[in-house]
Amino acid sequence: MQKTSKITASGFFDPIDLRKNFPVTQPSFKTPPSLAHVHNCFEIGLCRDGAGIFIVEDKVFSCMAGDAIFINNREFHALRNASPLNSDWRFINLDPVALLAGWVPPGEEALDVSNFSGRTFVNVIHEKEHPDIVFMVRKLIDEMETKKTAYRSLVRSIIWSLLIMLQRMIPKEDRMERKEPFEIQRIYPSLHYLSRHYAEVLNIPKLAVLCHCSLSTFRRIFRRSLGCLPLDYVNEFRLKVASTMLLSTRQSIGEIALKSGFSTQSNFNRHFKARFNQSPRDYRIQHSRKKLQSNMNNAMDG
Repeated sequence: MQKTSKITASGFFDPIDLRKNFPVTQPSFKTPPSLAHVHNCFEIGLCRDGAGIFIVEDKVFSCMAGDAIFINNREFHALRNASPLNSDWRFINLDPVALLAGWVPPGEEALDVSNFSGRTFVNVIHEKEHPDIVFMVRKLIDEMETKKTAYRSLVRSIIWSLLIMLQRMIPKEDRMERKEPFEIQRIYPSLHYLSRHYAEVLNIPKLAVLCHCSLSTFRRIFRRSLGCLPLDYVNEFRLKVASTMLLSTRQSIGEIALKSGFSTQSNFNRHFKARFNQSPRDYRIQHSRKKLQSNMNNAMDG
């Protein structure tokens, strides 16, 4: 029996039961749960509408319609919507190795999905940068939803193609990186809390309490695991939220500054320009022009 996600009710660990003969399934929700959680299997997602911020381990990604995401087995992850309406997603849960067993030689390098994790792996794939990968994800979801004749064989071939495409994106030196969780698991509670309360005043002693350690131990583990201080992490998170809101909403820059956690618009402008090398206003205008030009090009091609 296949089990779809019940994380909204059950909490942090969300195991997915997969059939042995075809270990692929789809959760029933369209808006992913906001609680930080982990699965016991690989996950592929596609954002069909809206925008948001995806947290995967210690990484923070802006997501827009057309983006795909790949999340490895037991990776801590959560979504925060950045638009007035919830973003619309489709997900696939699977065990790639079991799915392809007997279909491809067991020694194939592309079967090593451990390469799709760690600090250097980019979990979110933008359609404008990798249209071929997003096209395959769309096709995968369509096959799982329509279940046409021989869809299982086609799903296997799509998964195999996606694994090869993802492996080609990873530099050889990154494949040598150890994919162990290190100490990051000890600070999961603080990352979960920050993902829900990033707009509030940062309270580092509270984060230490949540992680059941002293303030000095918490600071040391946080910096060693993520390579930055808690304030640097939350400011980066706030800027990702703000940059996504600038492109997905019509809210004023002042409103976005406050909703993303900056005390004043001038403070926001200063941090934003230091991070993106342009003001929030110029960032919004530039990307709006790019989107308009892209839509015009697509209309002409059609």
